[in-house]
Amino acid sequence: METPKTKKCKFCQSDIPQKASVCPQCGKKQGGKAKWIIGVIVVLLIFSALAGGGEKPASSAGENTPVAENNTATEPSQTEAEETTPVEIMEISPAELLASYEANEVKGDSLYEGKTMRLSGTVGSIGKDIVEEVYITFAGEDFAITSVQCYFSDEAQIEKVMELQEGDAITLVGVCDGKFGNVLIKDCVFE
Repeated sequence: METPKTKKCKFCQSDIPQKASVCPQCGKKQGGKAKWIIGVIVVLLIFSALAGGGEKPASSAGENTPVAENNTATEPSQTEAEETTPVEIMEISPAELLASYEANEVKGDSLYEGKTMRLSGTVGSIGKDIVEEVYITFAGEDFAITSVQCYFSDEAQIEKVMELQEGDAITLVGVCDGKFGNVLIKDCVFE
């Protein structure tokens, strides 16, 4: 198959020689693909320089990590010890947790954020948030604006949520994630 010997001018639509970089009719440059390719490469380089480029921490695997001498097989490693250490579960009522955060959110975070807690109470509402995460709230005072909102990520737990109704008595364990409108409890599991 033979390649065409002419092309159309990008501006005046006249037939011009295939290799012409300037139209003989209108005198305008035809531009090439090279400037687009160079532009894309420059943008990619800028993006990769902004996104990457951070230094690796000195403690990354294989780099200057100290090795313990006389490590015997009978001593558990630090990660094994952490895995076998039971998590302390704090007992607190939803009303007490909410009241603490309402009184002083900074102190509430200091006392409860990141802590695993067991909460017992009555289901106030069941729903999904704006990103489709399943939650329940504990019933509180009439006309209360805020509540304790408990999120579920495990499918088996979500199936249990589907069986609930407002007013049901429940007990669950989860991790306090601070206050953002409501006091948030994440990774909840029914007991």
